Amino acid sequence: MENKKFEIQTVRFEKAQPVWILGRDKEMNLWISLRAVTKGAKKTVLRLTGSSAYDVRVNGNFIAFGPARCAHGFYRVDELDLTETIREAAVVTVNIAGYNVDSFYHLDQSSFVCAELIEDGEVTAATGENGFLCRVMTEHEQKAQRYSGQRTFVEVYRMSRAVSIWESALEINEKQFAIARFVPTEEKIFIPRGSEYNVYDKILAEAIISRSEFLMEDYQSRIRYPAYIVPRNGNSGPSLKSYTAGEMETDLFVQARNIEVHRLEKKNEIPTTQTLREGEAVTYRMEYNTTGRIAFDVVCAEDTEILVTFDEFLGENGLIHYRRMYTVNAAMWKLRKGTYHLSTFEPYTLGVMTLHVLKGKAFISDVGMVYFGAAKPNKQYCGKDETLRKIFDAAVETYRQNTFTIYMDCPSRERAGWLCDSFFTSRVEKVLTGRSEVERCFLENFFLPESFYAIPKGMFPMCYPADHYNGNFIPNWAMWLVLELEEYLERTGDCVLVEHAKERIYALLDYFKAFENKDGLLEKLEKWVFVEWSKCNDLTQDINFPTNMLYAKTLRAAANLYGDPSLMQKADALRKTINEQAFTEEGFYCDNAVYGEDGMAHLSGIYTETCQYYAFFCDIASPEEKPELWHRMLHDFGPERIVPNQWPNFTPEAKWRSIYPSNAFIGNYLRLELLYRYGEHDKLIENIRGFFTKMADLTGTLWENDSSTASCNHGFASHVIYWMDHLGMVSE
Repeated sequence: MENKKFEIQTVRFEKAQPVWILGRDKEMNLWISLRAVTKGAKKTVLRLTGSSAYDVRVNGNFIAFGPARCAHGFYRVDELDLTETIREAAVVTVNIAGYNVDSFYHLDQSSFVCAELIEDGEVTAATGENGFLCRVMTEHEQKAQRYSGQRTFVEVYRMSRAVSIWESALEINEKQFAIARFVPTEEKIFIPRGSEYNVYDKILAEAIISRSEFLMEDYQSRIRYPAYIVPRNGNSGPSLKSYTAGEMETDLFVQARNIEVHRLEKKNEIPTTQTLREGEAVTYRMEYNTTGRIAFDVVCAEDTEILVTFDEFLGENGLIHYRRMYTVNAAMWKLRKGTYHLSTFEPYTLGVMTLHVLKGKAFISDVGMVYFGAAKPNKQYCGKDETLRKIFDAAVETYRQNTFTIYMDCPSRERAGWLCDSFFTSRVEKVLTGRSEVERCFLENFFLPESFYAIPKGMFPMCYPADHYNGNFIPNWAMWLVLELEEYLERTGDCVLVEHAKERIYALLDYFKAFENKDGLLEKLEKWVFVEWSKCNDLTQDINFPTNMLYAKTLRAAANLYGDPSLMQKADALRKTINEQAFTEEGFYCDNAVYGEDGMAHLSGIYTETCQYYAFFCDIASPEEKPELWHRMLHDFGPERIVPNQWPNFTPEAKWRSIYPSNAFIGNYLRLELLYRYGEHDKLIENIRGFFTKMADLTGTLWENDSSTASCNHGFASHVIYWMDHLGMVSE
């Protein structure tokens, strides 16, 4: 491999400095707004970045959301060409949310913004210089509860006409606003965005599907708060920082729970302006499960309160289960009499939403979403099978909504950049775009920091950019990083990034050496040893064979990346050992061995479907070497084994009922990959229909699990596009 030096490309602002309000850069959930008036130039560019998130508006109209997420201590810079939007004097506002909490979404870093407005080559406004006014966004309630353990805060607003004046009036009375003074912060490392900009299309709701009447009950004393709102045992999972129940200005979780519907009428109407009074609600359906800002227009005849609940699909009782995924799928606006265009700041994911009027009277119209996603690819399904076409379209939507700035697991509960998921999504990016632009940014984030807080030396975080204050990690996911890096090199020829990663990859392998037993098998790995969401994860100790199969494949990948024959020899030896110890007389690979009182490791005697898939995927076995097992996998396993929508329940005809079934992630995907790899294309197409038809039908996106119990829009699931493409089903 050619040894070229990896250099971090930096971005320089001409005049702007990173700034924030004096003494408030570590406050949780503090939002501020910048405002500048343009002169109407031939070319207008806004260069900016910040922490944690911001949106850009021109005359109150939403333009963009940012920044692209990056590693600790590094900040990706946007350069937004506003020329088409600004033809004359206009107001540009930048609203910045400084979250300052640990999450899997935005990093827990001190708040700042750095922005400069450039008109015809001249900087006319710059933070730290002049041209921008700044105020605290008091219309947004700062002391709010967490939306989920993995994301930041819910959104509750107290709105008045002053917001519209700030965003669109060319001249304002500064005394009407609490103008704040910002001060420079420490210097930052700015780097290019690295990926294309998002698409923000307005998508209106497809139909009104019910009208209801409700009363407000009082459930506060009877509900059990999720741990991410009221922490238990001093640790609420990934989130450690939050406002206490006593500090919160509005308890949105309780507000949504207090709604007690006493009359509901199902409808199927084209949405028109709705007149809603206190105690009335309307439920809207989107065309498909959609990610973006909830948006609608409202005229308030009097002071009014509107609460929105949402989910990816409608519950069986015709109601929305706003806390289905351990989230608070709700937002609230407290409005003074007047006319408003309302939207959430953050994107959310939903197929249905209900607008409840808690107080007052409102005329509501143009209910929908501002779509957040990657650009629509110039690829389509070219076959005649309408079921496969529907699955392909669902996969494209799943990819788009989970792939902008980084690969995400889901755009709803977490918005996190998980390893392993990325191995699959990266293949899809190449098929749909012909590039690996997002993948490079995703991988680069893992290699930019020299180390990770609370993560052992050599190990990588399981998802990133993210905060892991509790020190948790998935050792298996670090192995998938090596596998992806090998394929990334094949896709791109990017020797520079791969060579830059070399020292870190060898440090990872050194980490694993400490857990090798006398036979070379990894045993008693620490933290969250993860195989998949099924029985597999009850069998991860003491010696987990799917993990060791993956370790052998990891060693092989590292050997190929860096031309290291010793690693290849080690992989071959591990393969031999696994076959000797894990393959049993029953003709299956056992999942694990456990140390007994005699000090010896004994097979548990428990077998899973997924363990068999790992064996073939990781080249521990092949159809030629294990023909009987391959025949069983091919014909006796698969989607027909499970009662539809009742995973993991077997059908009466299911064979090998003692072999625990696979779930979607990642067992079913390994199965499909093996069917493709070994030329079983008819079976592959049949299984694609079997696994994904129910998903495409219900949500128009593809799911995290085989059932709809978790995220119904999960990035890795778009991988079905990769198989379809290689089967000749995808064209320009």
